[in-house]
This record gives sequence, C-alpha cells and structure tokens, in this order.
Amino acid sequence: MNSNSNTHRTFHPIIAKAYTAVHQWLEQNVPEADGYKELAYNNLKRKLQETDWKHIAFQFYALFPTHYFKAAYSLENIIGTDTLISWLRHKQQICVLDIGCGAGAGSAAFLEAVLYLKESGKLTNDVNLFFIGVDPSHRAIGLYHKMMEHLQASTNALINLEYKAVNKGFPDASIQIRQFLQEKRTSSQLPCLTNILVIQFNVISPFSQNYRNEQDNIDELQRLGINIEEFVMENDTGLGTAEAQSYRHLIEDVPIDIMHILTVGTKNMEKHVQSGTNSEITLTQRIQEMANTLKSLLENKHKLNQNHAEHHKIYFENPDGSYWKDKGRAKIGNPVEFYADFQTIWSADLEGDSHWNSVISLDNLRLAWARARHNLLRETLCDETEMRLFEMNLEARLGDLIEKLCAYAREVALTDKSIHYKVPKKINDTRPKGLSRIEEEILSVAIIQQLGDKASQLRGNSYAYKISGKSQETEYLYGYWFYGYQDYIIKAKDSAKRLPNGRILKVDIESFYTKIIQDQLCDELCHELTESERVRWLIRLLLSKNIDEHEVGKGITQGSIGSGFYANIYLTAIDTKFGLNREPKAELHRYVDDMIFIVPDPEDVDEVENILVEELTKLGLKLNQKKTEKLTPQEFLQQAEDEDQCLEKLSKDFECIVNYLYILNPEHRSLLEKSYDDDERWWHNIDQY
Repeated sequence: MNSNSNTHRTFHPIIAKAYTAVHQWLEQNVPEADGYKELAYNNLKRKLQETDWKHIAFQFYALFPTHYFKAAYSLENIIGTDTLISWLRHKQQICVLDIGCGAGAGSAAFLEAVLYLKESGKLTNDVNLFFIGVDPSHRAIGLYHKMMEHLQASTNALINLEYKAVNKGFPDASIQIRQFLQEKRTSSQLPCLTNILVIQFNVISPFSQNYRNEQDNIDELQRLGINIEEFVMENDTGLGTAEAQSYRHLIEDVPIDIMHILTVGTKNMEKHVQSGTNSEITLTQRIQEMANTLKSLLENKHKLNQNHAEHHKIYFENPDGSYWKDKGRAKIGNPVEFYADFQTIWSADLEGDSHWNSVISLDNLRLAWARARHNLLRETLCDETEMRLFEMNLEARLGDLIEKLCAYAREVALTDKSIHYKVPKKINDTRPKGLSRIEEEILSVAIIQQLGDKASQLRGNSYAYKISGKSQETEYLYGYWFYGYQDYIIKAKDSAKRLPNGRILKVDIESFYTKIIQDQLCDELCHELTESERVRWLIRLLLSKNIDEHEVGKGITQGSIGSGFYANIYLTAIDTKFGLNREPKAELHRYVDDMIFIVPDPEDVDEVENILVEELTKLGLKLNQKKTEKLTPQEFLQQAEDEDQCLEKLSKDFECIVNYLYILNPEHRSLLEKSYDDDERWWHNIDQY
C-alpha cells in the first residue's frame, strides 16, 4: 500500500492467488484462448477492440496489473484512506460499479484496500461489499466472474462480498444496474444507498455501446478507402454523454445519496486516443471532457465537487504470470504515469430533504441531548456513568451519531440493548418499563422536536404530551403534564355542564402500551409526521424492537421520553372518528388512553361504545371493562369535583415541597416512586415531608 516513489507496489497475496487461478482456468478450460501469451504488445488499439477469447485473455495478461495498480494508488492517494474508512466503518453496504471492468481490476483494487485496512487494525467492524462489473464483452464478463469467484472464496472469513455482472454497454447497461442496486437497497431495508463508487477505465473511447458500434462502422469504411464525414460521433455531443446520463438516472431513480466517480487513464497510451474527427485530443483533455460532460448534466440539479485530472505516477512489481514479468521485467524501472479525475455528487433529493436535514442537524441533536439527559435522570434506573462518558466529548459523540445516521447504520440506535424491568403499579400488580440507550433517546427527541409540533396542534381534543415549542429551548420537551391533565378535566366538565340531559362515557384501554402494534404505530407516525423516507426509516428503526414479556411486534417502552408522544399518535384514528360532524354525535376529551365522551343523546351511549370498541379492535386494543363507566352529567361533575380537590392539593404540595425533595434527594425520590400507585402511602409521604 505504500505509495512512496521508491517503493514498488505489489499485489496483495489474495489478489495474486486469484490472478494466477484465472490464468490457469484460461489455459485448462478455454481452448479458444490458446496462444494469448504469445501475442505481441504492438498495435494495442486494435487489440483492445477485438473481443475474441484470445484477445480478451491477452488484455487480462498484459493490462490487468497496470489498471489494478492505478486504481489501488487512486484509492489510497486521491480518494484517501481516511475517506475509505469513513465509508466502511459503520457496516453499511458499499457498492462499487466497475465500468469497463477488465476482469475486475477496479473491484480487486478496492478489495485490496479493505484487506489492508482490516489487517492493519484501522478497520475492525464487519464490512459488506457489493460489486457490479460492467462490460459489453461477454468474455470480459466471464473473466470478471472467475476473478470475483476466487476473491469471494478467499475473503469470506474477513469480508461479506457479493457481486453481479452486466454484459452491456451504456445506455443499455443502466437498466440492469438500477435493478441490482434497487434490489440491494430493498433487501438492506434502507431509504437510500450512500457512497456508491464508480471506477471507470474507459478513457480510450467512451463506454457507450452506441459509440463502439458506430466506430466499428467508420473503421470498416475507412479500410475500404471511404471517409464519410456525416457520421456524428459521441464526442461531437460531449465525450462520455452516455455514461453521464446513465449516472444521473442512477442517482435519481435508485435512489442514491452520494455517488463518487473515479476516472483513470494512462499517459503512455495517449497515441491510442486519437480517433474520429478530434484527432489531436490528448488523454488529459479526454478525461477532462468526460468529467465536464458529467458536470454539465448533473450540476444544474445536483451538487457536485470535482478534483480535476492530475498527473500521477506509480512504481510497481509485475505479478507472476503477467506479460511483463514473463518478458523479464519484474519491476517497472520508470514510473507509470497516468491521469485521474475524481468527482463526488450529492443528490438533489438529499439536499432537499428538509425534514431529514433538520432532524440530524448538530443544533437539533444538542438540544435533544439536554432533554434526553433530563428525562433519563428522572427514571428509577439511571446509568449516570454512561451519560458522563457521553458528555465528556459531547461534540465528537454527536458528530459520530450524525455520521452513522448519514450511513443509515442500524447500530445508531441498538434498540436491542434496552434494559427492561418492572415497577409497582398496585399491591399485586406491576408496570413494565424500559431504560433505553442515550442515543435512542436523543434520536426520539430529535424527531419530536422538529416534527412533533404539528401533530400536537392537530389534536384539540387530546391534552397529553404537547410539545413545549421550538422557541422554548429548555430541558423540557413537553408542556407540564399537570396543566395538561387539569385542562383535560376542566374542558370535559364544561362540556358536561352544557349538556345536562346527556350522558358521559368514561373509558380506559386495557394494557395500552403493551398492546400497541409496532407496524401500525410506525405507519401512523410516518403518515402524521413526514414524507421523508429517511426520517421514516429512523422512526421504524427506533420503534421496531422486542420487549421482554411482550408479544413479538407489539408494545412500546414505557419510560422512554418518546413513548407518551408515540402512544398519543397511535390513537389518531379515535380522534378522527369522533371529530366534528360525525354521527353519532359525541364530544371526545382524551388524555392518552383515558377518554371521556360527552354524548348529547343518552340513547346513543351504547352505539358510541360499540363504535369505539370496533375502532380499538382495528388497533389491536380493547376496553378495560373494570374502568368503563356510564354516568349522568351530575354524577360526572361530582366525581370530577372530588378529583379537583385532589389535584389542587397535589399541585400545591408537589410544586412547593415535593418537587425540590424529589430532584435533590434520591432517597426521597425512591420512596415517592415506590408509592406512586398507592394513594394512602403517597399522601402520607407528602405529609411527612
């Protein structure tokens, strides 16, 4: 891997073994290739245009090492080792398109870079690589298959390697490439693919199939002494137009967040560039022309960064079995000089995804951290050590979180690492709770901060977990729960007073948090909050988890800062069903799963209950019959009056006394939490304080 001018690059042993194995396969199994090692190196342009087995094998024999070393150098020195590590360290799927694959020189070079990073300890995580070789010659594709077959078998203990091949040139190859990438995106359950690398060695002539067919026709006529100027070659409309158009379709249709394109040429082959009407073009100009064509097609819509063609040189040692090694040249004395152009394209869709960009912004995550930390410190179980370690280098940890999000790395949340436990609910009953990892809490808050306000505003009849507002940058995500609950009771009382001849239906949902169907919740959240597929991916990642003693696919973690907000949204269908202008007429007031229906006509109470039961069944829920009550307005108002007195005392004592003891003294906090569902014990503790 050392690129020092005095050091000769060599094949990685695994690559060398595969290169030798492909030569053995050619010699033993392809009689049509017999004599390929005896072909002369002269008239190379014509040899490159031949597609029979002998000439394809000769190209592998004479040119594969040079292309391989140019690609390896470019990956290390032009793209950079640090950049490669940033692409690979989060286990995401890295896709490499090897255009004009030459039996996989670019693919093998990328694999070599990964092997060296793994062996040096710079890359310790699992690596998933997906290669697509593209070449219009089916024989070149045959060699690509054999090369990749050997590499896959030799590296399966270190790297998860998959590969496909496309036996077409552009534009026809685009359809199959898109299909392979779409299948990979779907199977990986990702909203987009990111960091797709295109390596193309097609700088002698465009990789367009149309161009090659047209060039063959021109050459045939010229051999007969006929020069027809009416032929319009691709370089008259911009060299590389077919490739550029294909790349644009890929980044838009798959979809792809970021595409990198590395174009490589060789200086000592400039004489072979001259063709068509532009006979004086140099290789450098040809590379730049291709790059500029791509830029002109993409930059109007997508953001593009370009590192123009530069002069590079490499020394390398010819591998065993190669043309130059067999000719007695073990090492290249003089360096091989070449030009390379590297472009990075960011999709317009990524740039325009305002919801995603606002959720993962550093400022939003900073505020989310403060609120998540505040919430976790109030939980029965609290890992203060984890929080202290996280905030020791807060900016770096949040930066790492953003990098994982941009890579769509599933370990950004690690929801399977949550701790589940039980807290007392009644004397003989418990309530399941969970302690989530800090990252999971931060991401839940980050989503709610940016997108939850709209959901809160739409629910005039729901009083719980309303967002405190973006302008209020405090540690509190929600408005004070006590005021929300108090408002819930007051509004229900006002409605009951207006309808003295009506009926009141009070209900509660049985085991609400444990019965929520995760897929339905995700669908509702995604519909309610955003159209961004990236944000929807994150929501599903955060909510799809297995919780102790819950049915698979059911339940959300109580105790999480987002659980109340999520639970509230799950009942949107109930809000909609009993909204304005619905029959039978019933006014709904809801505080999460506690619901009060004010029914003007007493004869409609049973129908309201039946409709409610039907809607809850669709959500996988059912009423708690023990807590279902049907009351006259007078009975309800008297019951509410008793609750008012309790709430008033609770508000006064809690705010004046208990809140400070609760925050400052962990022993007092523990006593209050243990007595939360025992009214007599609760008030006894308050009186003692």
